[in-house]
Amino acid sequence: MGLDADDPRLIDYIRQHVIVPPSTEPYNLYYGINHDPSDGQAKVVDELLNHKRNGFYVESGGYTGEVVSNTLFFEIKRNWTGILIEPNPRNFEKLLSRKRKVHLAKACIGETKSADKVVFSNKKSMGKILNPQDPNYPGESLDLSSAKCFPLYSFLLALGTTTVDYFSLDVESSEYKVLQSIPWDKIDIKTLSVEYNLIPEGMPALIDLMKSKGYIYYMKIIRPYTHDLIFVKPEVLDHTRVQYGELPILDVNNTISWMTRSNLES
Repeated sequence: MGLDADDPRLIDYIRQHVIVPPSTEPYNLYYGINHDPSDGQAKVVDELLNHKRNGFYVESGGYTGEVVSNTLFFEIKRNWTGILIEPNPRNFEKLLSRKRKVHLAKACIGETKSADKVVFSNKKSMGKILNPQDPNYPGESLDLSSAKCFPLYSFLLALGTTTVDYFSLDVESSEYKVLQSIPWDKIDIKTLSVEYNLIPEGMPALIDLMKSKGYIYYMKIIRPYTHDLIFVKPEVLDHTRVQYGELPILDVNNTISWMTRSNLES
């Protein structure tokens, strides 16, 4: 493929052949519309963004569209739109069946600044991009498939926006490379949750990368199935409850409490 992220041919291809439009049918959710399946990410981001309505999200690692979804809350309770990106064919079929009211893509966000085709491991909730040149490449021992990967910037151009209120990134070890490939001067992402525990570069490198892009490392969320870092733009904090000298944090029971901004910046 090899087309640059902003190549009009690539944008048109994504728009015409990759992105699935929002469902017009009723939701088909196992746990119903009042259940927040995130592990607290949605609560924190919701407070940081002052309960913003009509926002826009990107969830990379959309899984089934319900289980551990970090964005379903915003879609149902805050009337957000956005895109769910999931390359695993079986997971994507389940995602389609949930009748989410946002765009879907059976693809992945790439690790480079151009479109590419990769080998993908279809391991249920742990699917990831594989490198055939890696000495530990599993060969035929795993359920593998090819997947088309596109830059985040390309997806956004295809959707007609470059502003993202919340980016949920959970791609089982490629997070650092995905973030490194983003043209931060062309995209405005307000908040992010990023899975960190499987990246080979390590958590300190991830934090340094995001700080170099102007973000504040806000907090860490650790649960049995969650290892996420929350990043936020400084100007977002200036428009949340920080005006009263307080910021939201999350305890082990997924309950929001408040801390002073001086504690965050110390």
